[in-house]
Amino acid sequence: MIRVAIILAAASALLHAQSALVKRGAEIFGATCAGAYCHGVEASGGRAPQLAGRAFAARTLFGVILNGRAAAGMPGFSQQLKSEDIEAVTQYVLSLSGSAPAKPSGPVPPPEAERGRALFFDAARLGGCGRCHELDSLGSPVGPDLRALAPGQLRNLRAASGARVVTARPVDEDPFPALVAEQTSERVRMYDLGAPLPVLRTFRPAQVRIMPGKAWSHASAAQTYSDAELEAISGYLTWLNRTQPPK
Repeated sequence: MIRVAIILAAASALLHAQSALVKRGAEIFGATCAGAYCHGVEASGGRAPQLAGRAFAARTLFGVILNGRAAAGMPGFSQQLKSEDIEAVTQYVLSLSGSAPAKPSGPVPPPEAERGRALFFDAARLGGCGRCHELDSLGSPVGPDLRALAPGQLRNLRAASGARVVTARPVDEDPFPALVAEQTSERVRMYDLGAPLPVLRTFRPAQVRIMPGKAWSHASAAQTYSDAELEAISGYLTWLNRTQPPK
């Protein structure tokens, strides 16, 4: 009986550890890989292929996340994520092999706002709005909730404030513009805005300094859009702000 109890306790501990790993992987995936330009919310597909509902070999999947696939346009994350974080993402994706989640659906915008919505989530545009902002359960929740913007702030999206962006100086790395997501005595989590796609990185406090100021602006982030396209996006956001309250 004692031996059985030990085995059950060990199995329970293993299950708990695995569940925590998958949860951590889901968090990293949501921040790094779930944009419309990438694999979509809950890996349901975006510009990159759907991962949910598919079978993968763990070692192969880990290697693809680590090194990327240049021919498919997927970057590697060996410089942005620690090996344990890549393992967590691997386990999360493997946990989705059973079935694919339904893609979320939000209110349908009127024709005059539909073009702006399409531009916001343009899957062929690497620098699109959806890489940093989440709306209708699409995109990535890196930047602020745009539904909280005042109407006047929507008129000039190039001039949107980046006051929360700072400069991160990791030990033995070049500095990069960052958006701090969490800062405690045990860890600092921040989005690396210097990467082609924002990546959620974790440091010990002694490993990184956070400095005021940054070599980053929203105008540079929006440079893939023309003035006419930004006007269409502004129209979509104005409509959305009237129909949905901020979170």
